[in-house]
Amino acid sequence: MLHKFRSVSILTIIMLFLSACNLPQAASDDPNTVMTVAAQTIEAKFTQKSLLTPSATFPLPVTQTPAPPSQTPAPVNSVTPTAMCDLALYVTDVSVPDGSPFLANQAFTKTWRLQNNGTCTWTSGYQVIFDNGDSMSGPATQALAGSVAPGQTVDISVNLKAPATTGSFRGYWKLRNPSGVLVPIANGYQENSFFVDIKVIPPTATVTPTSSITPTLIISPSNTPTPTP
Repeated sequence: MLHKFRSVSILTIIMLFLSACNLPQAASDDPNTVMTVAAQTIEAKFTQKSLLTPSATFPLPVTQTPAPPSQTPAPVNSVTPTAMCDLALYVTDVSVPDGSPFLANQAFTKTWRLQNNGTCTWTSGYQVIFDNGDSMSGPATQALAGSVAPGQTVDISVNLKAPATTGSFRGYWKLRNPSGVLVPIANGYQENSFFVDIKVIPPTATVTPTSSITPTLIISPSNTPTPTP
């Protein structure tokens, strides 16, 4: 843009000199007069150009509007977990602690104590079922003997028999509701079962004496003195 303006200015000066040469002869004889007229003409041209050329406008500084204050998030309502209808709590082993020793094929009764931690009452429709491991000749399913209201405890017993071979054995049991859904067991094994754990030991060896010694009483004859005649 600046280069174009300079070119126009030079061209204007040349045209002014040429027009000055065409002034009346009387004026052209005086060089000072010619220069004065040319200067005035140039000044007039620049004045006219400045009037015709709009002045540059500079954009106003942009004033940033401050961001509104952040809104305080509404408090999140804490969600209260819904109470479960069916929920059991393993309390303790009433009989046969883990690792109890038994002879092969020895019968015994295992008893667990559970608490009803749900909101539904357990009825005879609830069953104890064998899950996995060694069943120890126990039943596949066994119904509860009576009703257990929420908050109450119940002792659940199954009749079992130790395996015929020696070693350690374990069987897992679960609780099932009338709809066939397993009841979670809080504090139980993997939160869903309870188990019986025993050890089968060999019978104790009976010690038989190898020989029997009968003491013999030997009576030696006494010397009877012979009376002298």
